[in-house]
Amino acid sequence: MIVWALFDSGNGCYTQAAKEYSDIEIYPIGMDIENKNDHFINLNLADYSRMFGDNTLFDTLDKLPSPDLIIASPPCESWSVASAMWGGNASWKQETGAINRELSKFTIRNSVDYDLPHVQFKYERSFLNRINGELCIYNTIEIIKRYEPQIYVIENPSASRIWHYIKDILNFNIPFDNLTFYNNYGYPLNKPTRFKSNINLNLKSEKTKPSKDWATFSKSYNERSNIPIPLILDIYKSAKEFLNKNNNAPSERFLF
Repeated sequence: MIVWALFDSGNGCYTQAAKEYSDIEIYPIGMDIENKNDHFINLNLADYSRMFGDNTLFDTLDKLPSPDLIIASPPCESWSVASAMWGGNASWKQETGAINRELSKFTIRNSVDYDLPHVQFKYERSFLNRINGELCIYNTIEIIKRYEPQIYVIENPSASRIWHYIKDILNFNIPFDNLTFYNNYGYPLNKPTRFKSNINLNLKSEKTKPSKDWATFSKSYNERSNIPIPLILDIYKSAKEFLNKNNNAPSERFLF
């Protein structure tokens, strides 16, 4: 099974788990915010240079073996409820006041929103997080569309706004929700997380009390982004079973 692991450039959890299988060939791709690792293909997945004729992103990916599975963990900062701010979060504002129309969850904040005395977030940081977040998920979906893996998986926190953005803004439908809690897999945090996919991953989803909370957990970006290895092994197991079952059948693709 050939796996492209997008954003697996921190502690490389998808890569670590792949070592448990002799028949998984994995290509981790991304950039390490802490500059501590070099196990991956160093590629900016928020790149938009093709707008100016520089196709480095796709030219690099075109050289890789065709993926059976694309699994992606795009950064969640701009989508997270952890950055809650009045009327939305630090990057986005929920529209209000409209009558007889659907209200957008993705109104761009004005810089003056950050000048209020009770707001702890900074405009520049929040602006850049939003741009980076949009480019990362946009490119993720474009990569899935371009390379048409039999299986794709996108990971983000359960309550992340990214799911609304994918469905409502990018008009990309992901059929299986695959909710899980990290402490179902021996992790100290429960961290409700969705691994949305075009297949059922059969993940554990029992809600139980965690042994730690975020306040007492590591402050390291890479550590806080870790995914339990047993959880990833479950994903790989489901992916391999799906591929084996469909090995002699026509490739399953998805319609746009």
